[in-house]
Amino acid sequence: MLRSLGIIFLGLVFLVTINLTFSFIGKVMAQESEILSKITNDNKQGNKHEDDDKLVVVAQIDLKNTERSGLLKIVGIINGEDFVKTIPLDTLKETTKKLKVKFSMDKENEIVSAGKPDEFFVCAYHVKNTDTKINSYGKQGAIEYFDCNEGDIKSTTSPTQISLFKAKSQVYNKTSTYYNMYSKPQVVSFATLANDTTKTTSNVSYLKSNIANSGDKDSNNKPVKVKIIVPMEDRKDAKKIKVMAMLKGQIKSAIIEDVQKEFDKTGGYTIERTFAFERNTDMGPIQIGDRFHACVIGQDLNPPEGSECEKRLIKHLDKTNALAAR
Repeated sequence: MLRSLGIIFLGLVFLVTINLTFSFIGKVMAQESEILSKITNDNKQGNKHEDDDKLVVVAQIDLKNTERSGLLKIVGIINGEDFVKTIPLDTLKETTKKLKVKFSMDKENEIVSAGKPDEFFVCAYHVKNTDTKINSYGKQGAIEYFDCNEGDIKSTTSPTQISLFKAKSQVYNKTSTYYNMYSKPQVVSFATLANDTTKTTSNVSYLKSNIANSGDKDSNNKPVKVKIIVPMEDRKDAKKIKVMAMLKGQIKSAIIEDVQKEFDKTGGYTIERTFAFERNTDMGPIQIGDRFHACVIGQDLNPPEGSECEKRLIKHLDKTNALAAR
């Protein structure tokens, strides 16, 4: 009898223990499930909050042929906004062959509402020596390595991709070639001139003086001017536009609040704005052959594009460089 009661008692203890154990495990699993659910929801909400109602452009930068010294300066004008991002190259792993740089902005601003196929551009400059300055005679070594690319907005709901530093890009080569051809004064043999009976002594003296003054110290640090010309014959009813320009990482802009008033003042349908860029920049001096970009932005430019961009090479350091945008 006592043995039977003992067995029954042990059985009850076992059942109670099992019940308590499963109850505890159930509570733990429920808590873990709740925590995991919260983390998942938080991540979803975080991602949604980050990109919701944003226009996103992703620059994919190829680093295969880029030295891991100095820094990358990425500059862009997208949807009427300017962006500058700096990335120290020594912080990247040697195994990193590609770099993605994301630009995120509002789809709508006071100037324009983004849409396809609005134009934009992004440039990447490889800066090795941030202390580079122009010397007293305006002489400077080779142009720092860079690349620029223009693109169209492909979507307002998913990222638009653009590539930089691809092997087939000719942007740097064109600038470097122009710089090598036109930036340095032509060397003339005075001995040849002196032996030429058609040249007089006064001509030789004048030429010597002219070459000696070709590196005018006073003009070397003067700003480089860029004039953006915006023809508006097909947009005579436009109300407000923004004109932007970028040269060697420097960005300038002007908002024309009343386009109609501007038309009345000039007596025509062309908007002009001139921007002065400091010749010495944190990437070295502006040089002959440097590439500059301009964008004109405005809701009234639609269709086809609320943002239109153009580019050109700097050909003059001592007079204004003009570019028609649109």
